Amino acid sequence: MRAGRVLTLSRYEIRRAVARKKVLAVVALTILLDTAPYYALAVAGVSLIPATYHPYLWVVGIFIPQAFFLQFIALLIAAGSMSEEYEQGTAEVLLSKPVSRSEYFFGKYLGGYILLMMVVGLNAVLTVSSATFVFGPQVGLLVLPLVLVVQVFSGLVFYSVAFMIGELVRRSSLSYILSSAIFFTSEIVGIYLTVIYSLTGEAVFKTASLYLPTSPVDSLPLLLAEPRLPGTVQLLFRLGGVGAVETSVAFSVLLIAAYSVVATAIAIAYFSRVDIAKKIA
Repeated sequence: MRAGRVLTLSRYEIRRAVARKKVLAVVALTILLDTAPYYALAVAGVSLIPATYHPYLWVVGIFIPQAFFLQFIALLIAAGSMSEEYEQGTAEVLLSKPVSRSEYFFGKYLGGYILLMMVVGLNAVLTVSSATFVFGPQVGLLVLPLVLVVQVFSGLVFYSVAFMIGELVRRSSLSYILSSAIFFTSEIVGIYLTVIYSLTGEAVFKTASLYLPTSPVDSLPLLLAEPRLPGTVQLLFRLGGVGAVETSVAFSVLLIAAYSVVATAIAIAYFSRVDIAKKIA
């Protein structure tokens, strides 16, 4: 496997993904979600929020999208990565070139993941810029690089799952539906398990919720950021409905790595053994 070919295919995947209207719509929605709330507050009057919170309002735009929006972006980018190539018949064309299957697979995987990194970075830039423009200089930003790295790492779970499903079903619409179903099911089941645990006190329900894929994804950025931010920010987290489900950084990292590796390994195994169809209608 040659690194140059992998990078070339990565660039191809980024250009192909950007050309899709879905990805452009996601970028537009990112811009809207990261700017509109702050400017709406500016119009309504910044006095609505106590001045104590003004220097830390960047955390609202960074952490609230973590649980849903960033994961859904990962699904949208990855679910069609492999399946759309089969539907359009371009997979066979690309693999007829002097490109190995491993170079093709990892090139597309890396390209989509780089695009996800770009969206995470765009989210951070727009959030901090909007918060600064409306509420003045923001502080505590030294923790932001760590948070962004962790958000990108956490995105591996549903990115890998969606990438795997796209390869297994080889139909874009079905891969989007199945990937989204897994994500929403995990979120809903987690809520139910938490409610049942709070009513019964049975530890088995709490333990089960910890192993859901959404639990470490939602929790890891918060677990690393909260100890590094003052108490003022903790209240902002609670007001925004953001909270960690997991309690261990190491356990969250291991779960994220396990889910990502297993999903990617299944996709690789299937891709390496199944014939490439000319075109899937």
